[in-house]
Amino acid sequence: MKPNELIERYAAGETQFSGLRLSGVNLVGADLVGIVLNGADLHGANLLFTYLNRANLAQANLVAANLSGASLNQADLNGADLRSANLHGALLQGADLRDTDITLGILLDANLIGADLRGADLSGANLSGACLRRTNMRQEKKNHNTKLQTTNLYHADLQGANMKGVELLRANLVGANLKEANLCNVDLRKADLTNADLQGALLTDANLIGASLVGANLTGANLVRSKMSDTEAMGANFHRAIMTQIKFDRANLSRANFQAARMNHADLTRANLSEVNLSEAYLVDAFFARANLTNADLSNANLTRAELMSANLIGVNLHGAIMPDGRINN
Repeated sequence: MKPNELIERYAAGETQFSGLRLSGVNLVGADLVGIVLNGADLHGANLLFTYLNRANLAQANLVAANLSGASLNQADLNGADLRSANLHGALLQGADLRDTDITLGILLDANLIGADLRGADLSGANLSGACLRRTNMRQEKKNHNTKLQTTNLYHADLQGANMKGVELLRANLVGANLKEANLCNVDLRKADLTNADLQGALLTDANLIGASLVGANLTGANLVRSKMSDTEAMGANFHRAIMTQIKFDRANLSRANFQAARMNHADLTRANLSEVNLSEAYLVDAFFARANLTNADLSNANLTRAELMSANLIGVNLHGAIMPDGRINN
């Protein structure tokens, strides 16, 4: 079918075009709101600025298609193949993108507010500057989760997103907004979260081994049982964060702010805690074996039963702190 015929038939009221073969078709700027193209072959199609609001594109082949600037709000793209597709600046608010393959896709500045991305594969995709507020990426069943491995999310807006169980191995989240996001059980190994905003984020049982959190803001975040071995978090802000049973062994936490943080049973073995602010922190049963606490501020901290025997305590401020033996240091 030629583009003109499709447009004429659609204008005449026909909407059912399931399974149509339209590879390489040019439909730039076409008005196809609500069209049914499920299972259609549109690979390499030029859909620049095309109106596809509420369109049914489930299981469609959109490999390497140009959807830059296209309007796909509330469209059904369930199971569609969007590998290497160009969705730069596309509007995908409330779209159904469950189980889609968008590997190596271009989604710079795309609007995905409230989109359903459960089970989608966005590995290697470029989502720099994209808005993913309130998106649903929640893992629903074992071994079936949203994949964002090596994905570029530089300065992306993920505030309030449900990302429970998402794979973010080596993802670029520099400067990303992750305020109040659900990041329970996520895989953030070796991810770059430099200067990311994680205020109030839920990171229980998250895996951040080898990640970079330099300058990140985790004020009030929940990091209970998180694994942060070998992380780089110099100058990060953990003010009032809940970090019970966290693993910070061998982490570089120099000059970080842990004021009033809850760190009971934390493992800080061989961590670099030089010049950190741990004033008023709760460190009951914390383990500081071979940790470097040079010039750290532990004033008014609770160190009941903490292991400090082999730690470097040169220049440490312990004024008003509850010491491991229960006495208050005056």
